[in-house]
Amino acid sequence: MDSDSAPFAEKLNALLADHTAQWVVLLAAAFLLLFINAYQSGLYGDALIYAGEARLIADSGEYFTLRFGQELNHHGPLLFWLAAVTIKLFGPTPFAATLFSRLFGIGCVVLTGWLGTYLFGRNVGWFAALALVTCYTFTRNTTTLRMDSAVTFGVLLAMLGYFRGEEWWGAPLFFLGIVIGVLAKSLPGFLPLFLAPLHALLTGNFHWPWKKPARRWLYWSPLLILAISWWGYLAWIYGSKVFVFYLNDFSSTDHQAGGVFRLQRFFETYFLDFGVKFLPWIVFTVFGLGALTRAALDSKKQRSQRADAALLLAWILAVVIAGGLKPSQYQRYWMPALPAVAVATAISVVRLLGNRMPTWIPATVAALTIIAAGGFTALPVASRGGSSEKLSAMAELINHRLAPGTPVPILTLKGQSERTAFVPAGDRGRCRFYFGREAQPLTLSGANDEMLQGRVMMIVPKEVYGRLAGRLKLDPLIQTDFWVLAETTPA
Repeated sequence: MDSDSAPFAEKLNALLADHTAQWVVLLAAAFLLLFINAYQSGLYGDALIYAGEARLIADSGEYFTLRFGQELNHHGPLLFWLAAVTIKLFGPTPFAATLFSRLFGIGCVVLTGWLGTYLFGRNVGWFAALALVTCYTFTRNTTTLRMDSAVTFGVLLAMLGYFRGEEWWGAPLFFLGIVIGVLAKSLPGFLPLFLAPLHALLTGNFHWPWKKPARRWLYWSPLLILAISWWGYLAWIYGSKVFVFYLNDFSSTDHQAGGVFRLQRFFETYFLDFGVKFLPWIVFTVFGLGALTRAALDSKKQRSQRADAALLLAWILAVVIAGGLKPSQYQRYWMPALPAVAVATAISVVRLLGNRMPTWIPATVAALTIIAAGGFTALPVASRGGSSEKLSAMAELINHRLAPGTPVPILTLKGQSERTAFVPAGDRGRCRFYFGREAQPLTLSGANDEMLQGRVMMIVPKEVYGRLAGRLKLDPLIQTDFWVLAETTPA
């Protein structure tokens, strides 16, 4: 038995020592982390607003309009268009809404691995990809409908084109990455226009536009027109007010405190809270950033090595400064810098390991991936269902009871009167996405008036249903984690 197990262990060890096999293990883990429970996972926060607009775009076929909201102006249309296409194909499910965000996330993992490999060696590339995909901030904002994974992918794609500029496809890929980033999330997509010239300047490869080496890049620069053409179209259709709305959104505090509290929130959001969520990697990140700083300042090192180190530091610093300029602070603004953070982390890990790749590390990743996949598969279907199936049943019943285009009454305690009553933005987005209908705010007095006309069907927030059910004589039809579809009992 021992003689049989020894050759098997040797073969397994040899397999895990192969770099291709290590990447297969890592990509399998990445797909599991980013796609596990993708069909049943819920949408939350702003993702509900985005998904609602994408659903209305899909139903109406109006891809070039702001009729459903200003989000396509504030961020860019790319993710809304892609989500609308997948909603057309797969229906209004969380999987359809988040599919491209997750796919862009996989692309970020692959390109981060390539970046680390190109600059510092293949082991750094592998660990950088592992650090990125296991980063809470990255996975949380990639497994929902947000623009952050797409803009990060665009930045990485542009830097791939820059570093492979000697190839015929390098220059067009550079500008294509910028187009993707800008159409995904507007201004952050222009980050490579700062990073690439800075690195070229530091390495001594910077050329003025009229010099011959720069001409090939200039020939492809008109692709940038695609990046800004969307806002040119909006200005042509709606006038200059689109820029006013854009600036108002950019300068919005989003109900966050200003002054000294803003500075406090900046450090808490981008450093303290992020550091806790990035444990245990953050320890290696600190040492990695220290190593990059020493390399950038070491005059004995080659110029290209110093430039590579300075590039990563400037990359992180630029994103942090840009995020700090916004009055509202959110950790997702870190996203475009996470590949550079992951590479810095990997540098420290690889140095600790003596530039070796112990086979027990990919073996551990493979084992955890298999265990997680098996554990999820073994879960009862009901425990994986969430509210999506109930919302689908709710949509079917609403479509049966209400005429097409009729808003869905949602009981609200927001506002002091019928005129000022409103439904929160997240609930409006949820109503749009799952039902393809607008939400109609319904107050208590309005509900009482409607009851005089006969049976009334309405949606009631679950947190208030218990104390209002008896008062309004409500019978529950379908309950989810946050809503109860109910109707009044006839007198």
